[in-house]
Amino acid sequence: MADQNIERLMSRMFGHGRQETSEEEKTRHVGVVFRHLTVKGVGLGAKIQPTVGDLFMALPRKIGAVFSGNKKAHGGPPIRTIINDFSGVIKPGEMVLVLGRPGSGCSTFLKVLGNQRAGFKSVEGDVCYGGESAATMAKEFRGEVLYNPEDDLHYATLSVKRTLEFALRTRTPGKESRMDGESREQYIKVFLKALTQLFWIEHTLNTFVGSEHVRGVSGGERKRVSIAEAMITKASTQMWDNSTRGLDASTALEYVNSIRTLTTMAKISTAVALYQAGESLYKAFDKVLLIDEGRCCYYGPADAAVEYFENLGFERPERWTTADFLTSVTDKHERRVREGWYDRIPKTPEQFEAAFRGSEIEKANWRELDGYQSLVEGQIRRRAEAMTKKTAKKNYTLPFYLQVLACTNEHFFVMLGDRQTLIGKWSGILFQGLIVGSLFFNMPKTTQGVFERGGVMFFMLLFNALLALAELTAAFQSRPIMMKHKAFSFYRPAAYAIAQVVIDLPLVLIQVSIFDLVVYFMSNLQRTPSQFFISLLILWTLTLAMYSFFRAIGAWAGSLDVATRFTGLAIQIFVTYTGYLIPPKKMRPWLSWLRWINPVQYGFEGLMSNEFYNLEIQCVPPVLVPTGPDARPQFQSCALQGSEPGKTSVSGKNYIMTGFDYTRSHLWRNIGIIIGFWLFFVALAALGMERQKPNAGGGAVTVFKRGGAPKAVEKAIKEKDANGTDAEAGRESSDDNRDERPQNSGGGMREGIARNETVFTFQNVNFTIPYEKGERKLLQGVNGYVRPGELTALMGASGAGKTTLLNTLAQREDAGVVTGDFLVDGRPLPLSFQRSTGFAEQMDIHEPTATVREAFRFSALLRQPKEVPKKEKYEYVEKIIDLLEMHDLAEAIIGEIGHGLNQEQRKKVTIGVELASKPELLLFLDEPTSGLDSQAAFNIVRFLRKLADAGQAILCTIHQPSAVLFEEFDELLLLKSGGRVVFHGTLGKDSKDMIEYFEENGAKECPKDENPAEYMLEVIGAGDPNYDGPDWADIWEKSKDAKDRQGEIQRLVQDRRQATAGQGGARKDDREYAMPYSTQILAVIKRCFIAYWRTPQYFFGKLVLHIITGMHQHTPVQHLAIS
Repeated sequence: MADQNIERLMSRMFGHGRQETSEEEKTRHVGVVFRHLTVKGVGLGAKIQPTVGDLFMALPRKIGAVFSGNKKAHGGPPIRTIINDFSGVIKPGEMVLVLGRPGSGCSTFLKVLGNQRAGFKSVEGDVCYGGESAATMAKEFRGEVLYNPEDDLHYATLSVKRTLEFALRTRTPGKESRMDGESREQYIKVFLKALTQLFWIEHTLNTFVGSEHVRGVSGGERKRVSIAEAMITKASTQMWDNSTRGLDASTALEYVNSIRTLTTMAKISTAVALYQAGESLYKAFDKVLLIDEGRCCYYGPADAAVEYFENLGFERPERWTTADFLTSVTDKHERRVREGWYDRIPKTPEQFEAAFRGSEIEKANWRELDGYQSLVEGQIRRRAEAMTKKTAKKNYTLPFYLQVLACTNEHFFVMLGDRQTLIGKWSGILFQGLIVGSLFFNMPKTTQGVFERGGVMFFMLLFNALLALAELTAAFQSRPIMMKHKAFSFYRPAAYAIAQVVIDLPLVLIQVSIFDLVVYFMSNLQRTPSQFFISLLILWTLTLAMYSFFRAIGAWAGSLDVATRFTGLAIQIFVTYTGYLIPPKKMRPWLSWLRWINPVQYGFEGLMSNEFYNLEIQCVPPVLVPTGPDARPQFQSCALQGSEPGKTSVSGKNYIMTGFDYTRSHLWRNIGIIIGFWLFFVALAALGMERQKPNAGGGAVTVFKRGGAPKAVEKAIKEKDANGTDAEAGRESSDDNRDERPQNSGGGMREGIARNETVFTFQNVNFTIPYEKGERKLLQGVNGYVRPGELTALMGASGAGKTTLLNTLAQREDAGVVTGDFLVDGRPLPLSFQRSTGFAEQMDIHEPTATVREAFRFSALLRQPKEVPKKEKYEYVEKIIDLLEMHDLAEAIIGEIGHGLNQEQRKKVTIGVELASKPELLLFLDEPTSGLDSQAAFNIVRFLRKLADAGQAILCTIHQPSAVLFEEFDELLLLKSGGRVVFHGTLGKDSKDMIEYFEENGAKECPKDENPAEYMLEVIGAGDPNYDGPDWADIWEKSKDAKDRQGEIQRLVQDRRQATAGQGGARKDDREYAMPYSTQILAVIKRCFIAYWRTPQYFFGKLVLHIITGMHQHTPVQHLAIS
């Protein structure tokens, strides 16, 4: 039923009717041929973390290297082969599954086939799309080749509906490629409805997409939005990189089925990389590609892969999925070898590649490739004949002016969604305007107020100009989204740049008006309509110019750090050479030319001439001379620039001409120059955005603290020949010796983990949030418990409320209304509850400059009780490092992905940071296996199993567990949409208890070869809006199992309350923070100092900026007169 519904929806978008009537569809089935494809990138396996001290030690080390004879130390960075000599074809209508451990080269392969080549050192060999070269496709048909990254890049404050409508609006084809009589709006409506039904996101249309910092749809729903957005492109070649990350098993299967239907129906060529592929997902693919360290281990029919590797001598363990088996053969720690075959099997990536090169499957691939190549030559002629002028160039569907209009509309709703920030900004401007106005309140039109008038106008200019500095950060935050939209051929980056300017026009006018209205009239500037509106015009145009100036810097600078340094120098020029601090006549001639390229200077001259040209300044003492009781007015004069002998007033026109060389005749010239600067900066920003490219691709780097790298790695670093990581994501070379290291036994684990007997129970938990004009219940009547020594899985469809429940139980929800009973040993939660629990978030957020050991020690120092000696805390940290098997990485810098620890290692650090706090109660984990390959996921869950066996109480959410991984859990808490409990109980061996419960209550029988995790989600209709089966939440509430579970909770509450009665009913340590503020402050100061010490580019940038600033500030006032 579900498959038929998918096919029906796909038919509406890509069906035969559209292919017969659409000029676009007739010419789009191209296929992909890659011949001898080799990709190389710059990469170093491991290196030492640079520090501020290296700035001063670089020269001595160079000299030492020369005398030591280390010639390699002077060479450039090494070039690494990421993909080595791949050949094959993906024909229209074919789906290829790309398998490999993280870092093997899967992402690089998909990027290159997706024509995303920027950043790699070289791409050798041929890649053809229906006979067209990669260069031709990039130049004329970019929209026909899609690479969809695993990250969900969206505007967080845009609703799901607006996000998809924008994509549809920019990719709606012309009428010659739509069905007869179908308007653009009808096309958008049909596609939007089909997509939202297909991916079950109809209920989220009016909800923000959200992010880590903005509340929105769930992670799984956000992933579905990303998939839907990519489908809108209707690209004929589609590459999907780990797109099921964060999806539950049922939604992942629906996604793969929809891709399967799309591939077959629209005759596109598809390749998908999956790190955790269940058997049902694997069966949807035609071919499979297995990569290990950039080598092709297998490329051929998916149904022949198992037999091929079994013939090589490998053995498939029982209940292992095909994908898990294929990836395991490349891991020497996980592969299973048939008895007597160990000496004959391939062991290294090179040996796997050589074995495949000589196989019959590889020979069949070449026959298929050559046959398809000859077929394509005929397709090229037919495609050329079928092309019309309107379909010849397909980079962008919309003309440029409509791209600008679409981007303007999108940008408006992005800002409207974040209106709290906008209102806060305007409120702050109003508040500061009142402060400034009060400082210059009611300035007199006398010589006493002359300098103040110049001051208030200078401040008005500078305040509005520097407010635009916030655009610098925004430019870097929006860059990844813009790059994705460019790759999807939604719009030219220049259109986005112009759209920002269009939005600026009204918003900046409001911003300037708020400030100008308050300050202008409070400070008693000239109160005539013309002068007020001219000042408003000058402030408006100058602020627009400054917004575009800072955006241009953001567009051209490679990083925010570089951009910040440049803006620091630019601001110095703006302030110094405006003409207020140093009048133009007194500027040093060798730098006075800077004022002519300073737009603020033109604004200041315009404001001054506008204010003073008709102002008569009355002289008052001490400027009025001579003064005294006997002074006669007819003999008095004014000692102010521009004064005339015998007059007690000064013409404002003469004052600005004499003192500043300003004249009213320059007013409109200056406004025109400001507008010219503005247009120049807009063009500069647009050009900078057009030339932006993705970050460089190449080898990943494991970074070690100096003196902390393992000896073998340190020696290799010195020779610049390290093999610390593989080509992409980096598995440390120390893993190669993992089997030689002593493994932790269960006894060692029990010694390392703080064992406790505390039981956490929760009853009738409800969570309600405001929603539109009413309320929305995210959790309804959830009951359960977590006991020491048990590993409990929290599962459900995407959006069922798993993360919400986890946050609620951990007392981390600060929005909405939470009700229910949360008890520790039968008593209310102590003040120290959050400190006594560990919470490993899905996002691995760490201080990037800290080492693994330092991160653990920081957590142990501040979160373990102050009564525990520091030495004992640090000894406990060493036990945690051993338990995590990270001894060789203890002094590795955490860093960022690609320049630091890889995904699996970072996840271990996240767990380790929580364990280092020695949680007395329980450990919460949110998606600990998300983004990991199946083997890394199993390693993490196996480690959690060890923790539970050692007495730790653990509750974690998990997506897409394999049957083997699912077996590691003791208990299951299963939720359905709406946050209602469907099942809570023991799993049993092979999930027997859980399966029996569903089968006894009317569910279909679970086949022996089916994954129980996928079975239960399918049974309850997880995520399926068309599910019309029984309500399993109601069944659970009425079941005997639910009543037994409720009774078990009550028994646990009573037993634990009695067991702890002798302790006085209260915990000994009930402090919110373990350590006093003095210790907290010192620890944070130390960490900040280390962070700055290990960021030499920041220190160097600051040093250079301060030196240049000092020289720049000194030069204009050099040898200043004392008169």
